[in-house]
Amino acid sequence: MKLGGHVMLALAAVLASLACTARADEVGVGIEASFSGPFSIWGAEYKEAIDLYLDQIHHQVGPHTIKMYYGDDGGMNPQRAKQVVQEMVVRDGVAVLGGSELTPNTLALADLINEAKIPFVIFNTGTGFVTDKSPYFVRVGQTNWATYYPLGVWGAKEGHYKRCVGIAANYAPGVDSIAAAKRGFAQGGGRIVDTIMTPLSTEDFSSYIERIRNDHPDCTFVFMPLGPQSAAFVKAYTGAGLMRAGVQFLGQSETYEPDLPALGDAALGIITSFPYGPNLDNPTNRAFVASFKARYGTEPSDIGVIAYNGIRVIAKMIEGTGGARDGDKAVAAVKGFAWDSPQGPVSIDPRTREMVQNIYIRKVVKQDGKLVNKVIYAFPAQREPWHEMSH
Repeated sequence: MKLGGHVMLALAAVLASLACTARADEVGVGIEASFSGPFSIWGAEYKEAIDLYLDQIHHQVGPHTIKMYYGDDGGMNPQRAKQVVQEMVVRDGVAVLGGSELTPNTLALADLINEAKIPFVIFNTGTGFVTDKSPYFVRVGQTNWATYYPLGVWGAKEGHYKRCVGIAANYAPGVDSIAAAKRGFAQGGGRIVDTIMTPLSTEDFSSYIERIRNDHPDCTFVFMPLGPQSAAFVKAYTGAGLMRAGVQFLGQSETYEPDLPALGDAALGIITSFPYGPNLDNPTNRAFVASFKARYGTEPSDIGVIAYNGIRVIAKMIEGTGGARDGDKAVAAVKGFAWDSPQGPVSIDPRTREMVQNIYIRKVVKQDGKLVNKVIYAFPAQREPWHEMSH
């Protein structure tokens, strides 16, 4: 639902007032994310990566100092997400927004972003159509189409799997994941013989595991949102012996690096499709990982990399607008923007405002006594497939 006219008049008045009173050399940036609740790992690592990047550029873009504001949505809470963003726009007078990690929260922001004409750099949301909801949305993560479509292609052609099952959390990214895997898998002659959608709050997967076993598939395409649900599903799957029985696990971020020690050797052999892993061997990533470890004592994950990408794009927007609050000019400034990310060469597609990026097929192996996601295949410079196939 769109904001009422009287609300927008008040918003416009406040923004005009802030524009007149804010320090000319200070630009506010607002980040909406989960800093508490079940998805708080996202907000925590977002902030770590943002702080690292800002220290590297001394918090400066040209003559402008970046001032950060953080708003906690507490998890899957679209109304709260909208509230914290509105507060940062109205109360704090931010010029650029970013963050988010869950599709329902991101979608709830579209009307507000469109009315205020403030750019929002989406760090993470897996649903393909999200960027179509606002010309001020720019996504620096990946859609689930971007990972599951090539995973399906690889599964049929390189993995030689023919009959597989799809299982996903029952919300928009899960629906996209199975649709994308099915499309890519079919290209190589594969067929998904059963699709299982689980409630987003599922904690006990035993009945779903039994259903997979009864289907006698070659593999299982899996999507569970990163967090407790993802780790619980991996433990249930490996604990039931499906991998030992030859039913290959094919997923996305279910082998999130910080979770690998807890998953243990049972995770060996799990295959995932993703744009990043901390062991990628390129100069930018080696420097990023070393800086992150020196500062925080841990390796970064994909969460940190998308925030690192995101704050770099935000800085480019500030550069492109001269620090002014101008959503159209900010978005125009990053269309076609290309840089060397820790995940490899990337750019913003000027047509879709989505990432063009490498997609890596990884397998959990043990190296020097440590579990890692090792790249076994790469799809270079991939455009976001949902937009390519549906537009």
